[in-house]
Amino acid sequence: MKNNISLIIFLTITNFVVSQNTILWKVTDTINNKKSFIVGTFHQFGNSFVDSIPEIQKSLLNSEIAIFESIDRVENTRKIIQKRKKSFEIEKRLRRKDFEKLKNISKEWKVDLYKLKPIEVEWKLRQEFQKIKCGTTKTTDEFDHFDNYLMHIANVNKIEIRGLETDSLQLKLIENQAKETTWKKARKTVRAWINQMTTNEPNMNNCQFANEYRKFDLDYEFEKECDNNSLIVERNNNWMKIIPNLLKNKNTFIAIGYSHLTKKCGILEQLKNLGFKIEPIKIKPVANTVYKT
Repeated sequence: MKNNISLIIFLTITNFVVSQNTILWKVTDTINNKKSFIVGTFHQFGNSFVDSIPEIQKSLLNSEIAIFESIDRVENTRKIIQKRKKSFEIEKRLRRKDFEKLKNISKEWKVDLYKLKPIEVEWKLRQEFQKIKCGTTKTTDEFDHFDNYLMHIANVNKIEIRGLETDSLQLKLIENQAKETTWKKARKTVRAWINQMTTNEPNMNNCQFANEYRKFDLDYEFEKECDNNSLIVERNNNWMKIIPNLLKNKNTFIAIGYSHLTKKCGILEQLKNLGFKIEPIKIKPVANTVYKT
């Protein structure tokens, strides 16, 4: 009997771990009989990857409202950045040849390099590496941003969309973090990413998470405490002032970054603690193998 109980416990734990191999979750309000979905996005994956997972679009099209981190137009964000004063410290802190390489890498960024914070340059280089070196987008992709593509689908199908915050708020949070990240501190990391973008032999270990995400080989670490990261913890707490009421009133589709779903402070655990039923959506392996790099 004892062995049978141990086997049951093992199978239960195993099934729970396996069932986390997804990026799509069903959230049910059993009191108000509302069925919603949350997808944890990797922003730099293009539309071909999203199209390879029909469960995502089906969940979106069956919803009454679609929620995103922000629905501000990227042009407005660029305008906010363009209003900043120029800082020429980037030229002082980077070697001339590295700065020239950076200018070439950033020629399609449509923002003034002299107006970006060190942390923004670093993040942008990381994003470009994911798209170009890790192959999260294809040259045939019309959309190179997971969330923006879903927003496009919602608009085409006349589904109401709403943002959890504005881009200006995101920039303020970034600026708060940027105070601790000076060019003196960031230059080595920025130089390293410039090198990764321009070398013929980049370190493909930097693609580890993209590859794990592509295969849904993910660990949400629901039992683990969150790091003290305001871009995750503070935003999660702010969003939780909005999300529960939406889920109680409408069949809702939510697309937010994967990191916002993980650990104890994540949206999924917080919703579970409020009484919502959280279930992983099984994604068919054949849908994922359609996308190749």
